Amino acid sequence: MKLKRIKRLLVQIFCIIAVFSCQNSSSPSRTKYLKKADYKDLRFDELSPSVKENFFNHSKNEHVLVEEDYYVWGVSVIKWKGKYHAYYSRWNKKYKHKGWMTNCEIAHAISEKPEGPFKFVNVVLHDKKTSGWDINNSHNPYAIIVEGEICLYYISNDIKPLLENDNSNMAYPDSSWFAKNRKNLRNSQRIGVAISDNPSGPFLRSEKPLVQPDNIKFKNIAVNPSIVYHNDTYTMIMKGDDVNKEKWYRIQLVGKSSSPEGPFEFSSKPVYNKAQTEDACIWFDEVLNKYYMVCHVMGKTELALFNSENGSDWRPDERSIFMKKEFALSDGTIWKPERVERPFVLTNEKGQPIMFYVAVADKNINGNIAIPIKLE
Repeated sequence: MKLKRIKRLLVQIFCIIAVFSCQNSSSPSRTKYLKKADYKDLRFDELSPSVKENFFNHSKNEHVLVEEDYYVWGVSVIKWKGKYHAYYSRWNKKYKHKGWMTNCEIAHAISEKPEGPFKFVNVVLHDKKTSGWDINNSHNPYAIIVEGEICLYYISNDIKPLLENDNSNMAYPDSSWFAKNRKNLRNSQRIGVAISDNPSGPFLRSEKPLVQPDNIKFKNIAVNPSIVYHNDTYTMIMKGDDVNKEKWYRIQLVGKSSSPEGPFEFSSKPVYNKAQTEDACIWFDEVLNKYYMVCHVMGKTELALFNSENGSDWRPDERSIFMKKEFALSDGTIWKPERVERPFVLTNEKGQPIMFYVAVADKNINGNIAIPIKLE
């Protein structure tokens, strides 16, 4: 990683020289940056009614990532060598919606444009693996690029201790075991990372869980990782259960590390303590010089926006509501799906939002919708 950091520094120096050499050029910049001090005037494009139609027809198209034989849930998008690569959770419909916890894999698709259409390429992390701590399930992908490598964070079930406690001789559980142990499975979820220098892989998975409950700051689960790399530091927001409450109560905590593979040192202070939260997406805006986070506040009809000066101490943004859980269509109608979750923000080279992705469930169809963001 040190050699790559030196190479990156040389590239940055070259880019600075190039900028100064071209400063007298009359060619206008094609990139628009938000110069204001906040996101108050940020807007979303209206979507064509065809987006809704394509969703219900299982038609993978611009703004719509769906698959006829799969439930699709949550996406993370990176730009790599001029093309857009999506990593998304999917599982066979025969397992019904609950299959997300036991039969999910992470698929990879590619597009010329951030809104798609995304063409399936391959499965980068399978639901069933022959070795490792994460032999069962791959879910909640979150990808970032650092020094020419793709760091793909995900969650999996650390079930080997459960099998040992059962005195089970099974190398891999059957469906009846999964059904019987669903509560324990929920509490076996851990965060891992897989790293590759190619968007299609192969990805080298961490030998052990990257984040797991310490029963001091959080308990039961370590899930929903979101991460940003800034100032040589990896800042992660993830979800665990509050140790101060007997029942399951979801909180999000911030952890930091100097390495993509950790260890991450987590604060005991929740990002937000007035309600349960999950599904964070974090980024650093270089123009506004702030960290931002969109997340799902449970029970609310909108996705909330938070900001931070240092990535550790968070507060509700002045905008407060990033987006309502609905879509404005160009024919004047409003589409209000049954569920809108798993927000992901794609940013430009300055860390400013350009595309917003959300997981949608409506009428027994799951997929991802992409909404262009206007910087005004």
